[in-house]
Amino acid sequence: MTFKQYDEMIKSHIDKKDFVKIKRTVTEGEANISGFILQMSKDFLLIQKEEEFSLNGYGIFRKDHFDALRCNKYDRAFKKILKAEGIIDSDYGIDIKINLKSWRTIFEHLRKFDFHVIVECEDLKEPLFLIGPIKRVNVNSVSIQYYDPAGLLDKKPTTVNYNDITLVKFDDRYINVFKKYLRTN
Repeated sequence: MTFKQYDEMIKSHIDKKDFVKIKRTVTEGEANISGFILQMSKDFLLIQKEEEFSLNGYGIFRKDHFDALRCNKYDRAFKKILKAEGIIDSDYGIDIKINLKSWRTIFEHLRKFDFHVIVECEDLKEPLFLIGPIKRVNVNSVSIQYYDPAGLLDKKPTTVNYNDITLVKFDDRYINVFKKYLRTN
């Protein structure tokens, strides 16, 4: 399949609100994502994530960082269940448009709307997971003020190079609940 054909297929899934499974392989194995693709740019996809029959937040990743996109009878059955449960009618979509031109524009946009994020660098020898508010958006990197599982904010932000980022998540229940209970030393 050519890039153009692949993009046309993805656009068709967006237009038809197809439920899809994105198959991804990272350093530690499979890291698949299921849900609805909401936006596409030349380099990135925005997906609304499904977890345990609910739509729970969003993920952004590079189009060149997944192995396959599946939309088969299992995915169509899953969509029917979500529709029958009223989940698609009540929770499908996103109220804002994210500028998916580059990691820089993505982070600038997410910061503008005060989203805390999870940034994953899954292909590093030692994968990196950061959660927190976006503090600085630079030409080649982003700085996140990490918080630990106790909700304690680091004093200094952690800087991550865009080239290392494989996935950015935002506006899910895990992030939004933690955001309410953050504390400093």
